[in-house]
Amino acid sequence: MEQIKACIFDAYGTLFDVNAACRELSKEVGHKWESLASLWRLRQVEYTWLRNSMDEYIDFWQITSHALDYAMETLEIDNIKLKQELLALYLKLEAYPEVKDLLTKLKQKGFKTGILSNGSMKMLNSAVDNANIRELLDQILSVEECKTYKPSKKVYDLVEKIMKVKKENVMFFSSNAWDMHAASNYGFNTIWVNRFNAKLEKLPGKPINIVNSLEKIDEII
Repeated sequence: MEQIKACIFDAYGTLFDVNAACRELSKEVGHKWESLASLWRLRQVEYTWLRNSMDEYIDFWQITSHALDYAMETLEIDNIKLKQELLALYLKLEAYPEVKDLLTKLKQKGFKTGILSNGSMKMLNSAVDNANIRELLDQILSVEECKTYKPSKKVYDLVEKIMKVKKENVMFFSSNAWDMHAASNYGFNTIWVNRFNAKLEKLPGKPINIVNSLEKIDEII
C-alpha cells in the first residue's frame, strides 16, 4: 500500500468509546444503561441523516443532546441531573486502549494522521485532549467546515481540501459500517473497525480489510 499517505479516523466508536458515559453512570442509570446507550447513539446518527435530508443543519452537540432527550423519554428516565452528567461525560469519552500506541506508530512511519468526524470542534477537541493524543494528530476535521453530515461527499472532500491529500492516498477507518461504505464509495481506501461483530450493509463501497480493533493496523498498511 505504498500509495497511502494519510490515515484518517472517524471519532465516535472508532477512536472513542461512545458507551463510556452511560457505563460510568451505570449505577445511577440502573439496568437500563445499555438500552439508553444504544438508543442514544442510534438516534444521534439518525438525526444527522434526517437533518441532511431536510437541509436543517445544527451542530452535533445539539443533536447529541436532542438524541439523549429522546432516549431518556422513551425509557421513562426523568432525571435532569443525570442528563447533565451524561452530556458532561460525553465531552470526556475514553479512547480505546490501543489508540495512542497505534497513532504513535503511524507517525513514526511517516503517515499523516487525522480525524474526520460529525462531531463539533468543541466535542472533538475535548475528547482528543482527554485522551492525550493531540500531538499525534496532524488535523482534526469537523463537519462544521461544510455544515452537513456524513455520508455527504462534502464531508469526505474536507481531507483533500484542508490536508491536501488526494482520496486515493487516504486510508480511512470507521467502526460505523455505513460510514465505511460511503467513504469507500467516495474513493477512499477503507478499513472497517468492526468492534461488535456486525454485518456489512447492503450499500455501495467495500472495505479492503475488516478488523475488530485498531491493534496491529500498522502491520496491515
